[in-house]
Amino acid sequence: MFYVMGSDGREYGPFTVEQVLQWVAEGRANGYSRTRRDTESTWRPLREFTEFASAAPAAGTAPGAPPPLTPEQIANAYLARNAQVDIGAAVSRGWALVRDNPGPTIGGFLLVFLITMAISFVPLLGFIGMLVIGGPISAGLDYVYIRRLRGEAAGAGDVFDGFSIAFLHLFLVYIVGAVLTSIGFVLCIIPGIYLTVGYVFALPLAIDKRMEFWTAMEVSRRVVHHHWWSVFGYLIVAVLIVFAGLVACLVGMVVAIPVAIAGLMYLYQDLFGEPGRPTA
Repeated sequence: MFYVMGSDGREYGPFTVEQVLQWVAEGRANGYSRTRRDTESTWRPLREFTEFASAAPAAGTAPGAPPPLTPEQIANAYLARNAQVDIGAAVSRGWALVRDNPGPTIGGFLLVFLITMAISFVPLLGFIGMLVIGGPISAGLDYVYIRRLRGEAAGAGDVFDGFSIAFLHLFLVYIVGAVLTSIGFVLCIIPGIYLTVGYVFALPLAIDKRMEFWTAMEVSRRVVHHHWWSVFGYLIVAVLIVFAGLVACLVGMVVAIPVAIAGLMYLYQDLFGEPGRPTA
């Protein structure tokens, strides 16, 4: 049995294979439609399931078949939920997540921190290495937090999942996002700030929703555009939290940064999570 995410952002099912194929035939789903088995919690494009291997390519490319949803359509489906950004709730929930799950949250952060520090000390190769691993390992850390806040199993070692789940698209989100925001800062600073905030959920979308890199970036930007000041406000609060941790020396930083990440992932869940899905 399968569940399919409609273009309206709602979950439908459970469906049999035949019923899903009927949706494809009717143009209500295609190879890019987010789908999951009823025994799994992870959403994947329909085309990745062997049961639909023959139907999915036709759904995405055959004449007269519906094209894949555009980033604008996907973003509009999320915006139709009318989710709100609650900065205070994000911080309090982030703190609770870190407090109750120190192994995956603090442990995962320390693992990523130590790896990036070790690589950065290598002249030249360190810079290249960070360009290669920056996106996958950052997204992997985000995904650990996302899974834990959903009550799913995840450990510190799962920060490497980005390399196996969507390495290329996470790499491209990291590189293309950095290039575009840098251009924005060079042009007039303000465009750079706008894009930095706008792309803040691109990595989580690419690893959690399995979106292609440009789709993830544009969906993030379009949704955040409608909540820009609130998301910007949270990022300012997150910086203050990290600064407070810095004042409290190393021990404070080890807790402050995970809390800031956890709060941001709660905002991601509020804006992009499946409706009605429980969180920790």
